[in-house]
Amino acid sequence: MSVAEALPETMLIGDLHFEVRESPRRTTVGITVDRDGSLQLHAPAGCPPDALAAWAYSKRIWVYRKLAEKDLLLSAQPAKEFVTGEGFTYLGRGHRLLVTDADAVRMERGRLVMPRSEVDAGTADAALIRWYRARGGHWLPSRLKRWADRMALAPTGLDVRDLGYRWGSLSGNGRLNIHWATLQLPPSLIDYVLVHELAHIQSPQHTSAFWATVERAMPDYERRKSDLLTAGAGLWLG
Repeated sequence: MSVAEALPETMLIGDLHFEVRESPRRTTVGITVDRDGSLQLHAPAGCPPDALAAWAYSKRIWVYRKLAEKDLLLSAQPAKEFVTGEGFTYLGRGHRLLVTDADAVRMERGRLVMPRSEVDAGTADAALIRWYRARGGHWLPSRLKRWADRMALAPTGLDVRDLGYRWGSLSGNGRLNIHWATLQLPPSLIDYVLVHELAHIQSPQHTSAFWATVERAMPDYERRKSDLLTAGAGLWLG
């Protein structure tokens, strides 16, 4: 009896560099293109390396197209200055910054108030990120519960934090992680992120069953998914 050849940790397919992730739970191969442009090649246990490489090579045009989309988004990330009048977004609505002698970041009469002390210390970006995280901690739970009840799926908790170039993720213990930057999105697109991550409780991979779960909860998910791709170009990521 021959022993199956082990998959390498990485693969270079043409000029594309993949991180290889093998899982006994998978039955098919797949590719993930993260928002930072990194590539993951997913494979079921025992998949022959040559077959995996051949499949990835056949998908290279699709990967190039996705990378082009990512490059467009990443190149469009706006630069922000912490001066009075600069614009920041919260729940899809633009708000002008007001630098004052306040003691904390807050929303006041439609203006986003920033303490002058944070600007002078060079910590305004960190202060604003903390504010987004705190707002997410208050705003997201009831929104999440609404969708979780509708989908009959129960996460073990919710964290709002920096996820790099991912909108959300699901921890192995069933806890949802949402990027603080999503608080800049309109509520309808935040809802898509929540539904997407909730669906992973039932289907860890992006299988047809996964997308069927998303569609049952959100029949117009494809439009929201497309809108999210466009909206990502305008978000401030710190």
